[in-house]
Amino acid sequence: MRPRLTVPAALFAGAVATGPALLVLVIARLVFGVPGALEVVADGTLRFVPLPAFDAAIAAFGSGAKGGLAVGVAVGAVGAGAALGPIALRVAGDRPPARTGLLAAGFALALVELVVLPIAGAGLLGTQVADPLALQVPLVVAALAYGLTLAGIAATWPAGTPTPVAAAAPPGAPAPAAVPPSDAPDPSRRTLLRRTALAVGGISLAGAFGIVGWRAASAARSSAAAPAPTTPPSDPFGPTPALTPVGTFYTVSKNLGSPSVDGATWRLSVEGLVDRPFALGLDDLRAMPSAEDHRTLMCISYDLLAGDRYIGNQRWRGFPVADLLDRAGVRPEARFVVWRSADDYAESLPIDVARDPGTWIVFEMDGRPLDADHGFPARVLIPDRFGMKGPKWLTGIVLGETNEPGYWVERGWDAEAFEKIMSRIDLPQAGDAVPAGTPFPVTGIAFAGDRGLSRVEVSADGGETWTEARLEDATTTPLGPLTWVRFRAEVTAARPGRASLLVRATDGTGALQVEEPTPPLPDGATGWHRVDVVAG
Repeated sequence: MRPRLTVPAALFAGAVATGPALLVLVIARLVFGVPGALEVVADGTLRFVPLPAFDAAIAAFGSGAKGGLAVGVAVGAVGAGAALGPIALRVAGDRPPARTGLLAAGFALALVELVVLPIAGAGLLGTQVADPLALQVPLVVAALAYGLTLAGIAATWPAGTPTPVAAAAPPGAPAPAAVPPSDAPDPSRRTLLRRTALAVGGISLAGAFGIVGWRAASAARSSAAAPAPTTPPSDPFGPTPALTPVGTFYTVSKNLGSPSVDGATWRLSVEGLVDRPFALGLDDLRAMPSAEDHRTLMCISYDLLAGDRYIGNQRWRGFPVADLLDRAGVRPEARFVVWRSADDYAESLPIDVARDPGTWIVFEMDGRPLDADHGFPARVLIPDRFGMKGPKWLTGIVLGETNEPGYWVERGWDAEAFEKIMSRIDLPQAGDAVPAGTPFPVTGIAFAGDRGLSRVEVSADGGETWTEARLEDATTTPLGPLTWVRFRAEVTAARPGRASLLVRATDGTGALQVEEPTPPLPDGATGWHRVDVVAG
């Protein structure tokens, strides 16, 4: 009879056995190039995080919060594997190791498919994900890796093999020698198997957490916007170029890494309440009549008070979404458009917004195909809406009668996501020395969505007096009606000492930028950007 593990030993075995399973999942994520089970669970976890807690995490850790969540999910997986260990081994009883492994694998797979995935919003058996194959194949392999490693550890655990008892001898006869059972494992082999199973589990755990940590750090770096300029500009309108280089254009994603989409097999479908559903390949998309336009994108998490860099301006090539809707023949009862993406991201908008001539599907950025971080093969740009409303890695356009809450809307962000008036001082920076009593330049950017800008003002005395700034000519490429405007103002600090520079903008309708500071959650930040300098 194989000895049973104590509960602490079984918990330990279950935790170690989770290592190969985790390693399978993280490697599969790299191979398939689309979000896998760990990211599905991480996304689902965010649905249950209270908005104040989410806001606090973003404020404290910034783009690193997403990586921290991924590490937390991996830790949770180890905990779940540990808890499952005693249960699976108890049910398995004295079955052979191979059967014990398959039973434990079945337990693990059932737990994920029937409990974890539905709670995470992926549906029973993960039916709600965009690529079920990329989810299910790694899950099955991971479950087998867990079960077999657990069985290997348990079958060779040194809990003491039962000692055979010799049969009683007749009176006066010599006692027969005890004969060990023929199936008793060799102690040295058992030790080797145990050590091998533990080594595989431990090394896999280390490898899995190493990859998760590396991807978390990479995601934090790629999501972080370009750093503030540190050298004086040669451009009279400051260090922020009119056109943001692609390499420093901010990226924000719910994923730890950008999905890897195969352009040769990619399709963009138009379906739902339409008369003529169809799908386009990448060559079909690029063959559509298209044009170039300059657009500014801003993230809803942009912090106005901090003056951060989650905003950029670039040249895009694409065409109106209305062209595809007209081709499909939208039925009268259709009222909303739902965008679907390769990473299971979804967003929705009223159909009249989708039909706006400025709502585009774009496939080039700065004269080149979109790269993976910026949405290859195609993404959506929508005037006057924060970036969260225009998904990247677009795969589907679905027309329907009802609104479908988008990914971030489900997590507490505003459903409309209208861009607010923003303005930012780029130079001088906080702590810089400026002359007292002599004019010095203040440069920066301002933006107000499709409403344009009528005025930007700068104060050198904390808002007591204001100087109107000169705006860069909005008709000069790469600027236009849907881009930011760079400004320059000459202001004077009246006396030596600390001076507070403020900036505010007025949009094309005459609305003044809101002074009251509010955080980005849930509908975008408000407030005037302040920079404290030293006059002398």
